[in-house]
Amino acid sequence: MLIYIKKKPALLLLSCLFILGFSIGAYRLTLHPNMENWKQKKIIITEAITDQKILALTFDDGPHPANTPLVLDLLQKHQSQATFFVLGQYAEKYPEIIKRMAKEGHEIGNHSFSHPDFNRESRFSIQEEIKKTNQIVYNLTGTKPRFFRPPGGYLSYEMVDLVVEEKMIIGYWSYIQDPKDWQGKKAEDIAHYIIKHARPGQIIILHDGGPNGKETALSLDIFIPELKQQGYRFVTLTQLVNAEKSNKNL
Repeated sequence: MLIYIKKKPALLLLSCLFILGFSIGAYRLTLHPNMENWKQKKIIITEAITDQKILALTFDDGPHPANTPLVLDLLQKHQSQATFFVLGQYAEKYPEIIKRMAKEGHEIGNHSFSHPDFNRESRFSIQEEIKKTNQIVYNLTGTKPRFFRPPGGYLSYEMVDLVVEEKMIIGYWSYIQDPKDWQGKKAEDIAHYIIKHARPGQIIILHDGGPNGKETALSLDIFIPELKQQGYRFVTLTQLVNAEKSNKNL
């Protein structure tokens, strides 16, 4: 997953110094200068602070006509929930998959309409990408998405302001739980990465859309039963947020 960060001219020097990748343990982390402030205000969520052994599975870039139903089948098989960050253009094309997600208790998030490079888009265009997909999901399910995940992880002050105006939360991911499944990795490698790095309250990012979505789907059959055996449960982003707020069992 690439992370794009838009820099204001006045912050160019600061950004060059601050927006950098640095190693923490075995992973690389890239931060926007205002990331911690947004996280403190609960505008962006990357994890939940909880002792409960819960994990939030999230899927980007779907729905895909073959991969997403397979993901749903395996989630049902393992009695696990997830959050799907869908693209509006595919939600329109495959409405029955969106309806199935909702019917089976999964959460549907907004990943824009067409997955553009927000760094090249105007404020109006970004706003339309968000609003259009919200409306499509609402028309299909009766529920407006609560979470938005920007394409490529792009962050800017302007984009964040637009998400806040929509009364949404930016559903990011836990940096250590990005197995980069979209890079053509095999199911076993994706699964082993997730198992190795699992900690309570994490948000795992995966991709049901794209050419490697089948391997991603098949990885569920490996890591879900293993982590459930370790005592973990898989929940939606809303359930993860609520667990942190209430500190009670789901």
